[in-house]
Amino acid sequence: MTSPNTSAGIQARGRLRVLTILLTSSLAFLAPSAIAPGLPALQADFAHLDNAAFLSPLVLTMPMLFIALAGPFAGYAVDRYGRRNMLMASTVLYGLAGVSGLVVDSIVGLLISRALLGVFLAGIMTSVTALIGDYFVGEERNRVAGLQGAFMSLGTLTFVVVAGVLAEIHWRVGFTLFAVAFLLLPLICLSLYEPERGGTVQANAAESRPTLRQWSTIGLIGALSFVFMIMMFMIPSQMAFFLVEIGVDDPTRAGLAIGLWNLSAGLASLSYSRFRARLSPESIFALLLAVGGVGYLMTGFSANFTAAMIAMGVGGFSVGAFLPNINLAIISRTSMNVRGRALGALTTSFFLGQFFSPIWAVPIAAASSVGHAFVVSGYILLAMSAGFLLFVGYRRLR
Repeated sequence: MTSPNTSAGIQARGRLRVLTILLTSSLAFLAPSAIAPGLPALQADFAHLDNAAFLSPLVLTMPMLFIALAGPFAGYAVDRYGRRNMLMASTVLYGLAGVSGLVVDSIVGLLISRALLGVFLAGIMTSVTALIGDYFVGEERNRVAGLQGAFMSLGTLTFVVVAGVLAEIHWRVGFTLFAVAFLLLPLICLSLYEPERGGTVQANAAESRPTLRQWSTIGLIGALSFVFMIMMFMIPSQMAFFLVEIGVDDPTRAGLAIGLWNLSAGLASLSYSRFRARLSPESIFALLLAVGGVGYLMTGFSANFTAAMIAMGVGGFSVGAFLPNINLAIISRTSMNVRGRALGALTTSFFLGQFFSPIWAVPIAAASSVGHAFVVSGYILLAMSAGFLLFVGYRRLR
């Protein structure tokens, strides 16, 4: 018979485990948040270099490219060597790569350190999301996935506001935020364990070979994630430039605007389990794409800081619920033995979209304005929403 004290201890460890997963998930968007408010100042410091206008945004997005490149390898390593081991190693190396930005004094060196940061972040995100799929089931899994999205968004809000203040000192000071990774190591060691993989050796071997149908579904989900993140990453990569375009050149205000976007996203993530109880995943995607499209149109037509802030509050709702919805779309379609590789593939598409975001937005902005880039993207998101609505309607007719 389990004593009350033993039961309370088990519950406390369970709560600590959830908290550790959530806090570690908040590192996901620290990579761009730490330097986004100071990006115009970084660009000004390297203005003497050829193509500075192109290279400076790459400092922001370089981690996204290497997360995308490392995603499949991280997924294989998570399945092969274990979630917990990968998480611990990746967290240490992520912290070291992040704080190196304090001392690296060339833009090439910054790009290299940011590339390494992306490799280690791929390991963090793949392993921690796989643990959610391994530790939890049913409504509890939906709840924790929603909380994960909330912590990612609200963590970004905290980091980007602090980074905006630090950017007032110097754009380089924001790299101190990466030391947060080292504070999480004791929690990871104390609270997380490596899940056991049940079943016979033969069953596990069979499960380790994903079917063609599984990979086709994962590919479609990944394509959606890729396009969506091309659009959504315009906020951290282009918002500071848009505010300068409408006469707001204060880095702190840029941080507040991006922070409000993430606050709205965090609130949407907290509500995700309620949405999922009432709507299908496809209906949720249709809703989120529509809200994102409206938010971007509002952003593009904003003429002052107040209007831009309202747009951030509206549009941020879309990305907040998108994260748990697409993660669970992968988790619910894969077994434990292939989950790491499937999530690695999703990580690749997710962050590859972030890397390509400036490549999409900068040419449009150069031809017209940053505001016009938001407007064009808004119409594309609305068109994607209409596509999902047609799909949902077709399924209901059948």
